[in-house]
Amino acid sequence: MKKLLTLSLLVVSASGYTAQCRVDINNEVRLDGQSLEIHQTTGDSAVVDEDNNLFIKGEQVELDSDQKAALEGYREKMNAYIPQAKQLASDGLDLANAIIDDVAASLDAPDAFDNVKASVKTFFEDVESRYYKDGDFILPAESFESMTQSWTDDFAKAQEIFNKEFLASAFEALSKKMQEEDGLNLTALSESMTELSAKVEQRINEHSQGIEQKAEELCDSLDDMAAQEDNVLKKIPELKDYRVFTI
Repeated sequence: MKKLLTLSLLVVSASGYTAQCRVDINNEVRLDGQSLEIHQTTGDSAVVDEDNNLFIKGEQVELDSDQKAALEGYREKMNAYIPQAKQLASDGLDLANAIIDDVAASLDAPDAFDNVKASVKTFFEDVESRYYKDGDFILPAESFESMTQSWTDDFAKAQEIFNKEFLASAFEALSKKMQEEDGLNLTALSESMTELSAKVEQRINEHSQGIEQKAEELCDSLDDMAAQEDNVLKKIPELKDYRVFTI
């Protein structure tokens, strides 16, 4: 159950998506829903504005209609990534909170897990803050190995939330309920914790398939963007040093 619940917490992590998708991000990408910016570690940048004008190192690059059309599709595809990522994150948070509320209701203790919900919210906000700045979505330049390590670190933090807070709160709520009913019985308490674990696992299994499907679709969108990027680089060789994806 620990693994399943912590996985439901991690869907907000962009590094988690890309780690699953096995993709290297070669240059940092900044998206605002309209324009596209690609930043090198040297500080040089390529910018595509909402009218599909291209600027490299601040200088506009003249494009023909075919090049502009290719750039427009690339820019729009990249910006379409934002609502997909946000929705997947929202679905993960909703699932985590729904499971916590369900457990609380089953124990007749609606406030027993408020501390857990607060910690989960803080966890999501912390991970999300790495990828949003001043309203822009930022996909940092990272290797597959680096992203995998980030995902591993996030998993460990989520597992800590579960171990330290969720289980402790569940144990306390169950103990209190037993004391109010027939008195504390350690054997019955252990059995109740096992039943609770099974209930949580069932809830996650019921809903995780949909989230996993959306994560796969997000990976597919990265594959599509990589293919589209290849086409753009062929048509606009000035962008050869601004490749984003290696899959």
